[in-house]
Amino acid sequence: MGQVLADFIADFTTKIMPDVEKETARTSPKTHNLWVLYTDDASNVLGSGLGLMLEVSIGNVIRQSIRCPDMTNNEDEYEAVIAGLELALKYGAKRVILQCDSQLVINQVTGNFQIKEQRLQKYQVEICRMLPEFDECQLDQIPQTQNIEVTASPNWQQPLKA
Repeated sequence: MGQVLADFIADFTTKIMPDVEKETARTSPKTHNLWVLYTDDASNVLGSGLGLMLEVSIGNVIRQSIRCPDMTNNEDEYEAVIAGLELALKYGAKRVILQCDSQLVINQVTGNFQIKEQRLQKYQVEICRMLPEFDECQLDQIPQTQNIEVTASPNWQQPLKA
């Protein structure tokens, strides 16, 4: 009986730990007023678009889908970051973590990658102009599999609004 209980606790603990860690981070004084912004792009037969999900520090979530004219994948990714930062500023966010699955965008904005395509430079300039408006803005490149929250939005599957 003791081993069964120990196995149950071990199994249960590993299943709930991600939720516990997330809730602890959300309520920690260190992360007070910290907003998390997820951005992604998508294209299908209906055109291309952007998906944004902004987790407000109090636990609420703001989702937004935006239809875009035909752009390259990298332009879509940049547009998603700009739209997401604008959304965060609109709602008064001062401390933001940007979660983006585009390694190129994150590394070009942070200066780790050189921008070879001139048309992408205007996006980097716009993002760098916006960053000082935040007290803190951390840019994180995450695997696409961790960015599922944005594309899992019910609005993301619908035709995008202009």
